[in-house]
Amino acid sequence: MKLKQFQSYLQKKGIDLAFLTHPDPNIIYFTQMKPSFALLLITPSSAELHLSKLDLPPKVPGITTTYLQKNWEKKLADPKIKKIGVCKYVLSLQFAEKLQKIYPRAELVDISSILNELRSQKTPEEIQKITKASSITSQAFNSLVNQFSLKTFKTERDVAFFLEKFIREHGAELAFPTIVSSGKNSAVPHHVTSSAKLGKGFLQLDFGACYKHYCSDMSRVLYLGKPSEKEKEHFDLLHQAQLAPIIEVKADQSFIELDKISRKHLGKYSSRFIHSLGHGVGVEIHEAPAFSEEAKQTIQLDQIFTIEPGIYFPGKYGIRIEDTLLFNGKAKILTTSPKDLVILK
Repeated sequence: MKLKQFQSYLQKKGIDLAFLTHPDPNIIYFTQMKPSFALLLITPSSAELHLSKLDLPPKVPGITTTYLQKNWEKKLADPKIKKIGVCKYVLSLQFAEKLQKIYPRAELVDISSILNELRSQKTPEEIQKITKASSITSQAFNSLVNQFSLKTFKTERDVAFFLEKFIREHGAELAFPTIVSSGKNSAVPHHVTSSAKLGKGFLQLDFGACYKHYCSDMSRVLYLGKPSEKEKEHFDLLHQAQLAPIIEVKADQSFIELDKISRKHLGKYSSRFIHSLGHGVGVEIHEAPAFSEEAKQTIQLDQIFTIEPGIYFPGKYGIRIEDTLLFNGKAKILTTSPKDLVILK
């Protein structure tokens, strides 16, 4: 991806070596492969992927590949290295100690922020892959609705299996474990899909395809039976709270302001919106940009992120609507399935 830009940063900051260790997602980003185990070493002028013999070497411009040897530590040792860039949120204490032994004179500095920044604005190739992942995700949902029958789909797992099978049959993997939550289970945002039987009430779906290492994320709501007026009122309110911030998406808009717009629409139910409005999407299902006061991030060209408000009533039900969006000068919704409440009788 943006290898040369990253190398320019290393040069500017006087960082002799960036040492990325498995399972750092930045290895996937730069190599466009998901290795069994690998180390990626990047200097201002070169890049080397040290790969397990279990994997086929990728062909990536600017990166040379070699297989890891038993004594790789000795081969990589270099007393001239004075400053090493690492990703602290991935690097284990054990490996940090190993690096200090290999490079005893080196200072370890965190390079997470620059990598997050580079990855947050997608290249045309990345946009194409996430668009494809989003298309497969949308098709899976549409197919589920068209084929749904309580004779075929009896449990949460039956629904999850259908969506996952569809995704895999269309050339993708799962972006994350599929969430299917029925009835009171839907009040738990990260409910673990179970063998719970489907019954009258809301059926919450949260799932996504991962196409060539790039993720999509979508949440939709089904209703089994006939919803009450209060249930329809809650859904309609949430629907508007999801549409309102999308309309306000524009360059340099604060992500936290979008969050506030959604909560304002929820009114007295805003206290039941217990998570952030969204997150960035890429090689990780959750990555920069972040919707938080601390991050203070604003919308930039070619960023891809989600909008996903939800309201939850513990012991009763919860509902969440989510789309994956591309900002290309305006908000483009990539997950195109209808968002109206689908009532299945």
